[in-house]
Amino acid sequence: MVTIKDVAKKCGFSVCTVSRALSGKGYLKEETRKKIMEAVEELNYRPNTLAVNLKTGRRQTLALILPSLTNIFYAKLEQYMESFASLKGYLLYLCNTEYSLEKEKQVIDNLVGMDIAGVIIFTTSGEHGHIKKLSKFGIPYVYMNRCFEDDMAHCLRLDNKKAAYEAVNYMIRLGHQNIGGIFQSFANGTHRERYEGMMEALDAHGLACRPGHLLFDVNPEDMSSTPNQVLALLQQPNRPGAVFACNDMMAFNLYRAAYILGLRIPDHLSVFGFDDCIMANFVTPPLSTVSVPAKQMSSFAVDFIHHHIQTGSTKELPLLNPSLVIRSSVKNLATS
Repeated sequence: MVTIKDVAKKCGFSVCTVSRALSGKGYLKEETRKKIMEAVEELNYRPNTLAVNLKTGRRQTLALILPSLTNIFYAKLEQYMESFASLKGYLLYLCNTEYSLEKEKQVIDNLVGMDIAGVIIFTTSGEHGHIKKLSKFGIPYVYMNRCFEDDMAHCLRLDNKKAAYEAVNYMIRLGHQNIGGIFQSFANGTHRERYEGMMEALDAHGLACRPGHLLFDVNPEDMSSTPNQVLALLQQPNRPGAVFACNDMMAFNLYRAAYILGLRIPDHLSVFGFDDCIMANFVTPPLSTVSVPAKQMSSFAVDFIHHHIQTGSTKELPLLNPSLVIRSSVKNLATS
């Protein structure tokens, strides 16, 4: 069996340095950490801390990797995940990547050196080789709301395209034709799917977005640039009369911009969100949005990991269907 001494010999560092790299504690140069993790992967080394945990009575731990801790939707998911993990006898270890691929890779490397039973990840990148390598260390994992063709058995997906189609189709049925959209980076395939759903709905009715009515690569949590982008969209002479936002955080940016410009929702601007976070029902007017089945997603994810741990095999994951929650943020032009 490969030991930590073997790893130290392979990479040319002391056992103490290797231990620090695996635990994520203490300062190490990025070059040093990278070389150590390459040796760990090449030797397929995994610290045997399970015996220690059995002696101390500690429960096994699941890691939940999120791109943000300030997004209200992720906060709700974390609560559900923790509840379902506890029911299965696991603790939940929370990791924040701050939408950074490099930080995501570092988190994965650190988790390999910990007694992690499984990993649940919301990745925001199109890259996933660093995640797939978890299987080499016997660590089951599941992607949340992502689709990777070469790793479908580990993908818990939402039908984002269908949900976006239905949301935009709803606005069209209420008489809206001048519809804009705001999206995050397409590196996150989720937002590409939502964009495609919007475009298909417009095309089905012979409509198209006017130039400048689509915003891409927008970060709803970037308070330095996002408000200005949204303000510019709504200050156009022929601004959209309705906007589909790829998530509720983006919709709230629209609410703020509309307030600054003296535009009333839905009289002057209609808004449709995506997520149905808790604040959607408390803003004025309450936000019409797509409800993502967060509780159901959390249950399936934890159950998938638990099943893999117990049986060594993967369990088929479903394609989940979000639903529309109609409130008061879209004006009915068909009857006005």
